[in-house]
Amino acid sequence: MGSNSTREQLAAQVAQAPDAELPEPVFANPAAYRAPDTPRQETLCALFAEALGVTRVGLDDNFFDLGGQSLNGIRLVNLINKALGLDLSIDELFDFPTVAELNQHIES
Repeated sequence: MGSNSTREQLAAQVAQAPDAELPEPVFANPAAYRAPDTPRQETLCALFAEALGVTRVGLDDNFFDLGGQSLNGIRLVNLINKALGLDLSIDELFDFPTVAELNQHIES
């Protein structure tokens, strides 16, 4: 019976605030934040953050460790291609999942 009342309490809380913002996810082992050094790195960090729905992304943060998956990966690749005039594929994001790696790949 206690379990049902707990469920009912949770349902009542959700019903009162259905549009409340969820807190940002906290991940077990985030990379130490390393700030971008160049304008392109700044752009990539901002686009990673936008696609992932997080406040900031550092050079060494892994897209997938931050909760990235194929759908927001496709969105990220489209954002990057549009912002930087590139023609990256989703495969390249899988191969180079950090801003630092992707930036180096773009430079080469």
